[in-house]
Amino acid sequence: MQEDVKRIQELLESNAPEAIREGAYLAMHNGSHDLVPLLVKNIEFPNPGVQEAVDAALRKIGGQVVLFSVLPLLRSEDTAIRNIAMDLLRDVARSDVMALAELMKDDDADIRIFGSDILGSSGSALAVPPLAHALLRDPETNVRYQAAVSLGELGFPEAAESLGMALKDEEWVQFAVIEALTKLGDESSVAPLLQALDKSTELVASSIVDALGKLGYIKAVPLLIRALPGASVPLANKIVCAIVNIVGPRSLSLLGPNEYDRMRGYFFTALEDEDEDVQDAAISGLASSKGDDEFAAIFKVLAGLNPDRHHERMVGLVKTLSGMGYHDELAKCLKSGDETTAFLSMDIISHMSDPAIMPLIKETFWKAQRDLQRAMISVAAAQGGVADRDFFLEVLERHKDGTTLKSVLYYLGKLGDESLIFEKVLPQLDHPYNDVKEAALDASVAMGSAAVNARFQEMAKDESEMHRMMAFYALGRYGLKGNLPFLAEGMKDVSPEVRRVAVEALCGKGSDAENRQAVGLLEACLDDESVEVRLAAVNSLGACREPEAVDLLLKAIRDADPWVQARAAEALGGKQLDAVAPQLAELLNSSETLVVVKTIDALRNIGGDVAFQYLLSLVNHPDPEVQNAAETAMEQIRAQSGSSA
Repeated sequence: MQEDVKRIQELLESNAPEAIREGAYLAMHNGSHDLVPLLVKNIEFPNPGVQEAVDAALRKIGGQVVLFSVLPLLRSEDTAIRNIAMDLLRDVARSDVMALAELMKDDDADIRIFGSDILGSSGSALAVPPLAHALLRDPETNVRYQAAVSLGELGFPEAAESLGMALKDEEWVQFAVIEALTKLGDESSVAPLLQALDKSTELVASSIVDALGKLGYIKAVPLLIRALPGASVPLANKIVCAIVNIVGPRSLSLLGPNEYDRMRGYFFTALEDEDEDVQDAAISGLASSKGDDEFAAIFKVLAGLNPDRHHERMVGLVKTLSGMGYHDELAKCLKSGDETTAFLSMDIISHMSDPAIMPLIKETFWKAQRDLQRAMISVAAAQGGVADRDFFLEVLERHKDGTTLKSVLYYLGKLGDESLIFEKVLPQLDHPYNDVKEAALDASVAMGSAAVNARFQEMAKDESEMHRMMAFYALGRYGLKGNLPFLAEGMKDVSPEVRRVAVEALCGKGSDAENRQAVGLLEACLDDESVEVRLAAVNSLGACREPEAVDLLLKAIRDADPWVQARAAEALGGKQLDAVAPQLAELLNSSETLVVVKTIDALRNIGGDVAFQYLLSLVNHPDPEVQNAAETAMEQIRAQSGSSA
């Protein structure tokens, strides 16, 4: 051991940077206190690499010996050396707090500043008394400032009394004291801040109010409210913000009507402040009353925002206004003739549920321009009831806009009136717009009627290809019971598109017996001349739980089309069956990158040692995409194995 120390000493006494760095590295692991003086000496070696190595070694050794050895460097004329010393001392400060406290008695103000700084990193309550003494007694402003900062960093409540007394100091120190009291986060910080509020300059008072808001102690609220009448507008706005932060937006109503009335005017004034935080606090205050004037004032702020720059804020204000409930102001805005105002009012209405909404929409709808009508009918469709039926039927009769008609069809579908489906909805299956056709189809399916289902069975034999496609889609949604024979016929249709829709309707929609029968029907589809039909069959088989589906998917991975192979591999992987891994692995030899990558994903989903071994063979694959996919999959399998263990 002694020989090791001697060897390290020789390296540290060298003039060669490489040797000193090696010595510092060895010293770090050796940990001998005898090496500390030589290490400290090399802090001043003019080489950054040496300084870093020495610094690391001293931190590792630590303790009083390092602290006392580094302290003299605080008086170095070299700023860089002093900074290194400061950092080191912060790291070892806890080893001897009282030795550091002696720095606070030094004649040199800079040393006292350094001492205050280092004590703030000690984490020890023993540092509080010397720092408190310096805060209140040191003749140098910068020392008092640093003492306040350090007391805040330490965070011990015992410092609150001294910090409170220091609020009588000059502004520069006061700001540090306020920040320190905030960092203490203790109730003992509140009283000194409140006592100093009306004795401080405007700037300091503003910082005190911010601090009280952050501290969040409810006992400060009555005193802050009392301070409002004598405060300037900017300070009053800050006080409003602090009160809202302390009480919380949802609890402002608990202040009571008298307190709210005292603050109401201040909320309106704060709404004009340039600071968004102050504005938002005022909005919370006004929203808590749900009054008409308050609603109008908040709406004015919303209308003045830029949607591109303030999207999230606008979303929040819409939520706030909708939470205030229905107001006559909404009707005025909707009828205002201003497009932006009308759309904002509809946005608010869309988040509300109120008996006044439907009458307002009915009254205004035919006077609005198309885009606003779309917004109105969408809300009406969601909220309308049986009593609104005539309005929607009028819109269906008169309107030509596809988006509007889709909302009407949604409403008619949820009514559950079979006669309306036959008379008004099913005829829309021949509408020129495909999205309207789809809406009519969905509305008809939502009805859940045996008579409507029978209508689709008839339509499945229609001469129109589009009608047959829609019929098989609907029959699939209604379920396999009674519809399976029709879907089986659809799978033989002359149109590949119709066959595809019929195939997609099959699996997972009926009883176990019906599902098994459906799987049997899908076998013939795997030989269909249309790739799209074969793909649909694979997707349906992937959704089936029946064991027979696995055998058919194993057949599909031998399809001539790479997309069918890839989808079949994906579907097999989703079933997570170890038994299919060997047959899946045969696809790893495919010349199609798509097939290989999808097979890798499938083996990853299956997991386990067998899948891992198959993937291991791909680590030297010539295609980088395949290599990366295999490596990622193996890593995930390994991680899963570790977590399951």
